[in-house]
Amino acid sequence: MLSKNKLFMVVFACVTISIVATGETLPKQFQLIPQPQEISLQEGAGLQYTVLRTIKQGDNVTRPIMGDILSVLPQNDTIDSGVLSLQLVTDSTVPKSAEGYVLVIKNGSATISARNQAGLFYGCQTLEQLLEDARDTNAAIPACTITDWPALTYRSVHFDVKHHLDTMKYYYDSIDRLARYKINAVIFEFEDKLRYRRQPLVGAPQAISISEMAALTEYARRRHIDISPLVQGLGHATFILKHHAYEHLRENPDEKWSFCPLAEGTYQVLFDLYRDAMEATPHSRYLHVGGDEVYGIGKCYRCKEMAEKEGVLGLNLYWLNRVCEFAQQHGRIPIFWDDMPLQHAGLYRSTHDDNTTVQEATELWEKGRPILNSMIEKFPKNCVYMRWNYTLARQPSNIMALDWYRDSGLKAMIATAAQTTSPLLPTDDRANVIKSFVELAWERGITGMLCTAWDDASPHMETYWRGLIASAEFSWAAGKRTLPQYEVAYLQRSFGPECIYAVELYKQLFQISDLYTTFWRLKPEDIGLPDLENPGTWSDKHKERLTKASQSAKLYKQTSEQLADMSKKACRNRYHLELLTAINDFQITTANLILALGQCDTNDPTKCKTGFKAVQTTMEEFEITWKKLQKVYARRRFIAYPENYVKDHYFHYASTREDMSFMILGQQAYHPKVRKWLIKQSY
Repeated sequence: MLSKNKLFMVVFACVTISIVATGETLPKQFQLIPQPQEISLQEGAGLQYTVLRTIKQGDNVTRPIMGDILSVLPQNDTIDSGVLSLQLVTDSTVPKSAEGYVLVIKNGSATISARNQAGLFYGCQTLEQLLEDARDTNAAIPACTITDWPALTYRSVHFDVKHHLDTMKYYYDSIDRLARYKINAVIFEFEDKLRYRRQPLVGAPQAISISEMAALTEYARRRHIDISPLVQGLGHATFILKHHAYEHLRENPDEKWSFCPLAEGTYQVLFDLYRDAMEATPHSRYLHVGGDEVYGIGKCYRCKEMAEKEGVLGLNLYWLNRVCEFAQQHGRIPIFWDDMPLQHAGLYRSTHDDNTTVQEATELWEKGRPILNSMIEKFPKNCVYMRWNYTLARQPSNIMALDWYRDSGLKAMIATAAQTTSPLLPTDDRANVIKSFVELAWERGITGMLCTAWDDASPHMETYWRGLIASAEFSWAAGKRTLPQYEVAYLQRSFGPECIYAVELYKQLFQISDLYTTFWRLKPEDIGLPDLENPGTWSDKHKERLTKASQSAKLYKQTSEQLADMSKKACRNRYHLELLTAINDFQITTANLILALGQCDTNDPTKCKTGFKAVQTTMEEFEITWKKLQKVYARRRFIAYPENYVKDHYFHYASTREDMSFMILGQQAYHPKVRKWLIKQSY
């Protein structure tokens, strides 16, 4: 007889197996992202890349925004061949989804049918990708019918600009890129990077103006992307409370993390920021109010009485009701990170702990559910509770949380993450994590997804794209592709068909990055230097790191060759490859330094001298590659704050400096010691 835990896993394994799609597919030359729901190959001629000559629009059709291939086609309603026909229909021949479409390709023409403009837009995105592949592989698109609709209706990604800003052009280009993959929403987290009008002290000197942001929002809307603002509220408020003018609103006078939820001035400030953020994103659907990781409230003189009567959960819900009421009055649906209610019910840790069994989770929920239920009338019903989990998210307690929202009549969405909080690259592959949680949401009937892209360690936004595109794939086409299949499609769509061989590239880059990230977390005194009076002791201490450095050096040879080859063969996104090359060249200097120091750790004078030279060479390589990395970054993002920026230092890695030098704090502390050591050795 199966235990509860094993039975639980079998049930979900069966669910996972049942969603793997079967049926016809396009020839391997064609790799669409997202994978369409249904493809039916037909008899007859298909469509060559050069054949389409014109567009014919049906009644009440507005020409959608199109990609580079389709946008050049003129409109002509009289030509009968080489035509892309666009038509709005309301019958059963098209999916019921507002974003669904039917694309028919046959005899040198194409027809896209949909219920509304969004469906026509997405049908054009699919056709554009097919035409790209036809051009790049010199193959005809086969005669086929593609019937398509999204698994999740709200497919959003996260722009987090708390620690850096990219150029406005990069944001515009990013909107085009997201639309290409059928993402339909962005949660734009401002913190102090919006030039607030009502509370101008909060906005950083280099912040985006409200007018600039409103223009970007309109640009996105024409591409069926809704940009909604996120302005952190109760916690994560250092960008506001760092200013002396707001100190009186702190829960703890000595800490700038949290507002006091019972200070009326808290709401005067927050509501002003919300109003400006909504004006910067006009006519959008949501207002994300944050609300996560709120620690230390319930202690100030204003809060003690309520904390004693209703607990800290009562204080959190009081704040949440106030901001949700404001959002509703202004025509926005509030979104709220959901961790604090779960935390105060003793449930949060178990929702992301892989070691919590079904039995343990059940027992925890037997204790925690009554706490939540006792306050259920105070949970705002107009709010979306964002269940965030950055693991595979199949923990029994996480699933029970999703079910509790459903059973309680509360609307929930899920949030996964595009990458780990590493300064250069992720240290693991995120596509499997994204796939797992998004497909779990689909299985449980949840219709909304957010793929976060946190700026805590402030990697270049380009490094998030593999995760963001994965979220687009699996939120539209849940259960359609395996991870290896997705990897091939990602490489072809991102760079072109001649680059699909590089299926191990990111995994290898992540492995090198892991050594870089973990090594520079060490203090200089913990790293130490070879003691020539006691040769071998340093190498014994760093035996595992020397092994990883040697492995990284071998991987670097492969990754550098692949990146150089892909850069020659790529049809698109060459900047992405240029950035990966700069990161690759920079992060390998850490492995090279470890290996060079290991060479010095010997009693052989000749080998020691060779090691000293290798150390010196590696230090020079670091300076060269660091300058190159900054130069490549600066083509898309601003790499330093203005001098009059009010510093906002707290525990985030990227918050330690106002320029990119936060990435090399370890080197700046350790390298001078290495140079002195070389001098001492008379090198």
